[in-house]
Amino acid sequence: MVDSHSRVRSGGPVVSAGPPVVPQELSRISLIAVTVAVLAAVLRTAFPAFGHFTESGGAVTATLVILLSGLASVLAPAVRAVAGPRGLLVAGVGGLLLVRLAMQALSPALWLAFAGAVFGMLAVTALYEAARGLSGTGFAVAATAGLTGDTALRLAFGTWDPPSRPGVAAWIVTLLVVAGGAAALVAWLRTPPVEAPVIGWRDALGAAALGPFLALQILVLSSPAFTSSSGALPLAVAGAVVLLGQALSLAFLSSGLAVAAVPGGVCVFGGTILGVGAAAVTGRYGLTGAVAIATVIVGQVLSAWLLAVASRVPLRRGGYRGRPAERGGPPPNVKVADTGGRAWRIDLGAALGGLGILVVLLPYQLHYIHPLPLPNKVLPGLAGIALGLLSAIAAARGGPLPARSAIRALGAGAAALVLVAVPVIYAVTAPSVTGAASLPGTFRLVSYNVHDAVGGGGRLDPEAVARAIEAQHADVVALQEVGRGRPMSGTVDVASWLARRLKMRLVWGPAADHQYGNAVLTRLRVKATGTGRLPVGAGPQAPGYVWARIDAGGGRTADVWSVQLQQGADRTQTRQAEIVKLLQLWSGAPRTVIAGDMGAGPGSPELSRLSAQSGLGSPIESPPPTTTGGGRVDWILGSDDLGFDNSAVDSSHRASDHYPVAATVRVVG
Repeated sequence: MVDSHSRVRSGGPVVSAGPPVVPQELSRISLIAVTVAVLAAVLRTAFPAFGHFTESGGAVTATLVILLSGLASVLAPAVRAVAGPRGLLVAGVGGLLLVRLAMQALSPALWLAFAGAVFGMLAVTALYEAARGLSGTGFAVAATAGLTGDTALRLAFGTWDPPSRPGVAAWIVTLLVVAGGAAALVAWLRTPPVEAPVIGWRDALGAAALGPFLALQILVLSSPAFTSSSGALPLAVAGAVVLLGQALSLAFLSSGLAVAAVPGGVCVFGGTILGVGAAAVTGRYGLTGAVAIATVIVGQVLSAWLLAVASRVPLRRGGYRGRPAERGGPPPNVKVADTGGRAWRIDLGAALGGLGILVVLLPYQLHYIHPLPLPNKVLPGLAGIALGLLSAIAAARGGPLPARSAIRALGAGAAALVLVAVPVIYAVTAPSVTGAASLPGTFRLVSYNVHDAVGGGGRLDPEAVARAIEAQHADVVALQEVGRGRPMSGTVDVASWLARRLKMRLVWGPAADHQYGNAVLTRLRVKATGTGRLPVGAGPQAPGYVWARIDAGGGRTADVWSVQLQQGADRTQTRQAEIVKLLQLWSGAPRTVIAGDMGAGPGSPELSRLSAQSGLGSPIESPPPTTTGGGRVDWILGSDDLGFDNSAVDSSHRASDHYPVAATVRVVG
């Protein structure tokens, strides 16, 4: 039935009208949306510093310390007891906004990353206080709207988040976002308080749903870089796909269909589909193309629906005791004072969800350094299943069901689709790519292991990488360790960003997974390409290669390969097996350059075998160190029908833990 006054539909007799889908308290919607957007940006900005910490401090120790920071949210009940519900919100959301401002103002530092994790997890808990009185759908609408705005903002900056980049534009965005969040917080503080429900542990677990929801959003569903690399789409098109999925989610949520009374088993089934889809498109051998694109779009709708259902009970108004009379159960015990107590159970439920964000993202990424007992794709899969289970708990627990409204659905979806203008503008403003060599038959080649564009101290800085390449006046660039949506690179599409910045074409080749691998950038015409993986052997991740046949001018072409072999002094045999496979793939084709991080230095068995069996030669017989640690592992090797001039290792640029290696290549054969 439909209550004509509240426009709220109920599954049984109406006792009291609950909140509408989009309540009058717009301050609550605004505060949740801005906080979710800021939280996602802060966590993405923190992950490069966390990655650097794991490399320098040891993966196991660093992981434990980072996860310990995620437990800061369990302090929420203590903060509530001392400062009250409003103090909890000020501490969590206010602290997160200050961290966001500090990230823009200060140089990247590990302490800022930890501060972001601490206040971010506390903010996750505080959001359920901010949303008190909303329906679960209202909460999901606000969270999805925040992620939609965040996606559009990231696309405007080429997926390189403003908190980790300099410039006036980044500062303007930061001030607007922080000011908007502060204004929403002040507006919320001026609204009348809403009493918390008295609920049990089972119902409080619904508050944990925000954790797996955000983990999936950051890693897969709201990542244009992931959609671009896995879907084989240009970044602008991938961004439009993500925004389309978010628009459909908002339309579905606002239609009133999202929390129709459904059995818990349906929620479990939906979560299983979401989990299987997320697992299928992630990890070393994740599915790509249309499957990845469909997973992003359908996954957006499924995850938003499950969040809406799971959040219904924790956001109820005060007075609920888990056995409402309107569902046929016994009436509440009226002798017990209804104080809205036990809200700390909701705090701890939300804290569990907040910790789940780090539990999914951190081990997923560290698997490529220290492999887990199971494939890392299990983690996003479990996140989807957990979201389904948490929603099943709340599915049959009662609560107001919003009236259906096609007009509201169309309005919400259309509002989100307006943001598709951002990727359209991004696409039409792309710089043109020049397509001819300045001297026919000659091109300048740079080989560069960019280490996810993360330099000293865990600073993410693709601009520094671009300047190092520009200093060599490169026509062709062979890149290794390029991130395209990896958490450790802030989920930035480093390959696409560099291609646009350097006005070059991108040829991509996945390695460890589709978000990490090798690339060839070139301003010359590309006539053919190829990519593949090499034997894994004893290494923690699958190495790979990519090659491009470029037009060197004068009717001459050359094949440029970008390769990274297994790293580590104890993996000589693995590298030798990879070299055997690499030479089979190359098969002695003429006019070929194989460049990259070979993981071995001069005189090593690997390099000796490579040169002896192939005839490939290096323009620098005794190269200087090519890494900041003194290693000599980066090489440019060419067939005997190529000549090399002006070879150099540029140690003046430290945008990575490797230096760019350059040479001018002459096609003489």
